[in-house]
Amino acid sequence: MNARGGKQDRTIVAPTVLYPVTASMRVYDEEQFGPLIPIVRYKDTADIIQSVLQSSFGQQASIFSKNPATVTALLDILVNQVSRVNINAQCQRGPDILPFTGRKNSAAGTLSISDALRIFSIRAVVATKDNKVNQDLVSTIMNQKLSKYLRSDYLF
Repeated sequence: MNARGGKQDRTIVAPTVLYPVTASMRVYDEEQFGPLIPIVRYKDTADIIQSVLQSSFGQQASIFSKNPATVTALLDILVNQVSRVNINAQCQRGPDILPFTGRKNSAAGTLSISDALRIFSIRAVVATKDNKVNQDLVSTIMNQKLSKYLRSDYLF
């Protein structure tokens, strides 16, 4: 746990970091909206994918890698499990120009019916920070057609 976790300074509450979190803990199966950061340790990417597939929640995931093959392998699975995939960027509330989306049991009952029909019909958002490394990474994935999802050679 972090020393400042849970401490309040006017309108800011420092997050409490929980590590290590395991599947036997209640916090493992409950969606977090802060200020709580549960951290789970995984053995490998297959372990991560299995955890995501079994989860009943699906708002965001982050992939940190410079390897196009690694990013693509995870991206093509995650876009069908979560509604926003961040590449080399932390999970976050998107800028207000991006839709608020969720998959599975995430975000149920947070919008009006018309808002929900419009917003939740967006398949997924892939986001990354605007820098040279990420531009090159995404360009490689798209130019070499490595991803089944992140492509520009078809029309919507």
